[in-house]
Amino acid sequence: MKQGVLAGRTAGLRPSQRRRLERLCHRRHPEDGLAELLCLQRLASESRELSLPLTLVIDGRGLCRLLWVGPLEQSGRVLDKLPGPERRQGSDLRLVTCCGRAKHLEPTIQEGVVGLDLSPQLWLRYGDQAAAGGQWPALVVSPSTAAEQPWPLQLEGDLVDLCATDPASVAIPQGAPGAAAATDLVASAQDKVLLLALTPGDRGAAQRLIGELEGLVRSAGGIPVGVVEQRRTQVSPQTIWGEGKVAEASLEARRVGATLVVTDRELTPVQARNLERLLDLPVSDRSELILDIFAQRAASSAGRLQVELAQMRYRLPRLSGRGLSLSRQGGGIGTRGPGETQLEKDRRAIARRIERLNKEVKALGEHRARLREGRSSLKRLALVGYTNAGKSSLLNALTKATGSNAVLAENKLFATLDPTTRRLEIADPQGGSSMPLLLTDTVGFIRNLPPPLVEAFRSTLEETLEADGLLVVVDLSDPAWPEQRTTVHKILDALGSKAPRRLVANQIDRCPTGEVERARALESDALFVSATEALGLVHLKTELRQWLEFCGTIDPIQSSPPRPDDGPPTRRHGS
Repeated sequence: MKQGVLAGRTAGLRPSQRRRLERLCHRRHPEDGLAELLCLQRLASESRELSLPLTLVIDGRGLCRLLWVGPLEQSGRVLDKLPGPERRQGSDLRLVTCCGRAKHLEPTIQEGVVGLDLSPQLWLRYGDQAAAGGQWPALVVSPSTAAEQPWPLQLEGDLVDLCATDPASVAIPQGAPGAAAATDLVASAQDKVLLLALTPGDRGAAQRLIGELEGLVRSAGGIPVGVVEQRRTQVSPQTIWGEGKVAEASLEARRVGATLVVTDRELTPVQARNLERLLDLPVSDRSELILDIFAQRAASSAGRLQVELAQMRYRLPRLSGRGLSLSRQGGGIGTRGPGETQLEKDRRAIARRIERLNKEVKALGEHRARLREGRSSLKRLALVGYTNAGKSSLLNALTKATGSNAVLAENKLFATLDPTTRRLEIADPQGGSSMPLLLTDTVGFIRNLPPPLVEAFRSTLEETLEADGLLVVVDLSDPAWPEQRTTVHKILDALGSKAPRRLVANQIDRCPTGEVERARALESDALFVSATEALGLVHLKTELRQWLEFCGTIDPIQSSPPRPDDGPPTRRHGS
């Protein structure tokens, strides 16, 4: 049975060259040695004649499975050429590369990526001719996921001595792909994600950005296994990141065993395709990651409807098909050329689905408007803020909801999607009648919220826009809470919200020293509570009663707070 396959840059080979290379494919190598010396010397001769590197893929029985002509450039091309099913390819492969006229024998970044995808036990590399004095320099490297160097050096010396070395005697470093097979089987149910970030010069801001992206990945069910970041003032329009950084990310993804790459910013369809081609891995941007989280969290029919609409709007310009290969030929008189492609059919089907979902979302908005009209006699407050700031916990604490009546409050991003409204009775401190009001928990905000998501959830966000007052909740234990507060204000301004706002600083029991004064310097009328420890809730209710009475006597537009960049605001009521 034919074992070896000749592949790579074979176009233009003369028949005699092709025959010689095919004979090298069919030579058997010793099982107790790295390779047959005579075969490698002939391989070096062919490499000098072609001026190209040549690579042999040898299995554990010493059979050559593949001879690749030219540099190792793309993993998919090499893996597709390996003969036999995956179970026959084995995990005991070894690579032998004649590097041609290269000055350095170590694998380049691109070669290292392809080598890690093949997962060999070791890799023998040598030049195309012997050095002065008869010595033929060569080296042996093996893959590693534990060391910073993905291909650490194992042996170095004369080619004659290395060919006689028993492969079993070459130690595999701890953490190599072959040594961690059992662990990979356990963790295969979750995606291992490599984070690709374009970070600012400020190291603290860069760490907060990467930490937020890691939180999004964990909320989506993935496992962050590595980070590749770059600081650039000018971005590449094709890939955003530089070519060298993308190659480094590709190598790092193989080293840590990543199955998915997530970027920290939204990608255009062209940029996403370019990155997937260069990384040879699936790529998701930040917007797609947030949409995936929303799809997992959507529990109600209204939530699932809005998430599906957002996903359809996001995916429509990113459809990719096989073009003319799936086209339908016309059969009538005067018909010329290909007909409608499958890609065009998919686009039209998605456009029809979007139109139908828009009608359903519009009906949902009208239904929510009727519900608000039925509650128009009561004052309404909405809890808004950055995701995972503690809005749901605060609602449960104020309404004393427990068990099935409590709103889901978990320490993860976007735990709440559907708005929840609860009735709250605020007692009069002077002994008068209590004031009933409606308190609504809304979906959390986040930096650079995807536009399709904002548009799809507009009917839900109207619960915020129609409220008599907004309580902007921040988590003082989060070092990034000032930036998060600014983000919330910007999103509310973009939505056209005119309702008065007031800052509620949560987690005062866990915040560092000085954060309370920092919050009071930004907004002098800020309220300080701890939802989990029930601290400051009585004072909060008293202040809310006075604030609502004040807001009901003035124009909401005039009572809108200054923008976050205008400095500390003045006190806006008499509480």
